[in-house]
Amino acid sequence: MAQERKKVLAVFDFDHTIIDDNSDTWVLKLAPNGQAPDWLRQTYRNGYWTEYMENVFKYLHDNGTTPDEILDLMGKIPYTDKMQNVLKFIGSNSAKFDCIVISDSNTVFIETILKVGGVKHAVSSTFTNPAHFDKSNCLHVKPFHKHPCKSCPVNMCKKTILLEYIGTQAQDGVVYDKVVYVGDGGNDLCPCKELSGTDIVMPRRGYRLIKKIEKLSKSSLRAKVVPWGSGSEVLAVLKDCI
Repeated sequence: MAQERKKVLAVFDFDHTIIDDNSDTWVLKLAPNGQAPDWLRQTYRNGYWTEYMENVFKYLHDNGTTPDEILDLMGKIPYTDKMQNVLKFIGSNSAKFDCIVISDSNTVFIETILKVGGVKHAVSSTFTNPAHFDKSNCLHVKPFHKHPCKSCPVNMCKKTILLEYIGTQAQDGVVYDKVVYVGDGGNDLCPCKELSGTDIVMPRRGYRLIKKIEKLSKSSLRAKVVPWGSGSEVLAVLKDCI
């Protein structure tokens, strides 16, 4: 077994956390009239967002949208205030931090946005729905995995991903003294409930995660809760960790 190394694990959601918008709805700026028509929106089934996005990408392709247009648009999506500074700090302290992104977006969007933002090097691993352009230049997305969790969308349980990552890292000799989970959405609650009393949950103010946490009994969440509004608050917490 490898020699044990102790680090801090920083876990980030992507949409409305690292970036200050939703990449899946942002892409609809390329649609005729800049939005999905009613018939397309009606194809959404609750819990099957990835299936809906596959329909969106086909609609965009049918209307002449090119891969370059999609990638260029993703490069223009705004980062959340000071969040690039947070990732650059993590990247410059990689001996002390591992950083992962767990997101219901997709590989094409996230890799493009991180690269354009100059922070791709800071992220150790990205767990998101796999996407690719086919030979006709249509973008496709597939569900990340199957899981038994009843609380999460059918394509992604962030708790399962987080626990598997921590377990795999432990086999390689990396042990996390502390996990700092930074997110905003309802699907971030499931992994947060698994964290220990030494860990920190950072829900974004004004979003679904903090509202769900406020409704929990104290015994349901062991981790310390530190709300945030800008990356400067996240950065302060991470600096305190080391």
